[in-house]
Amino acid sequence: MLTLILGLIGGGVVGVLLAWWPGGPWWAASGAVVGFALPVVLLNLWLKKKLEQVFLQVQELLQGTQTTLRRKVNLMQNQFSGSPKVMQKLVEQQQNTSIRDAIKLLEGARPLYKWNFLAERQTNTLRAQLHYQLGEFEDADRYLAKCFILEPVTLAMKLSRQYMTGATKENLDKAFTKALKRYPYDKGVILYALYSWILVKQERIDEAVKLLAEVKDKAENETLRQNWEHLANGRVRSFSNAALGDQWYALRVETPKPVKAKQQRFGRF
Repeated sequence: MLTLILGLIGGGVVGVLLAWWPGGPWWAASGAVVGFALPVVLLNLWLKKKLEQVFLQVQELLQGTQTTLRRKVNLMQNQFSGSPKVMQKLVEQQQNTSIRDAIKLLEGARPLYKWNFLAERQTNTLRAQLHYQLGEFEDADRYLAKCFILEPVTLAMKLSRQYMTGATKENLDKAFTKALKRYPYDKGVILYALYSWILVKQERIDEAVKLLAEVKDKAENETLRQNWEHLANGRVRSFSNAALGDQWYALRVETPKPVKAKQQRFGRF
């Protein structure tokens, strides 16, 4: 890691030079600390700026694609052109193209890895999310194993993969319990949604009711509250996390229903 190496060199040089000054050891020690810290701080600030530039490019690309696709979908709905399935396929194709372009942009961060190993872990976090969205789970798993998990969606992706790959009920419960402690209540709505969904899939309805009863008021989320109400009243088929939108479907444990085109109404002549 070049940042630390340069810091050590700077600290050593300054320390040796100041050792000859009056007050020798004290000046040498103080100078060595400053000589180490100054280049490390400056290089890390430079590194942070460079990483932010790469991540901003990725964000702008993805946001621009989402804005364009919303306009196209609204136009197609209003004009009633094409079937919902064709519309959804077209949207997915353009989204995937955009995501692959975003992954290519992340290559711009690779030269920064040699300066600080944290840069690679930060990049891996975003790279894992993008591969996950493409359904390239092997690639996503590889990057998830070497990334920072600083928000609940990435953690939910990692836990979803445990479910998809057939983790035992005990291991799933342990992992989700640990995750919920890390992001309790309103911070971890997506985790509660995922965990309760899995409990329903495993026909552990009573456990899902208990979980949602504990969180429904503290998280102040309408989807969790409604799901608790459905399960508590025996309406298991009405359980749905669809209202969470892209955040839920990004986990790829469920597929969104095709967007329905709006039928035009023609007046009487």
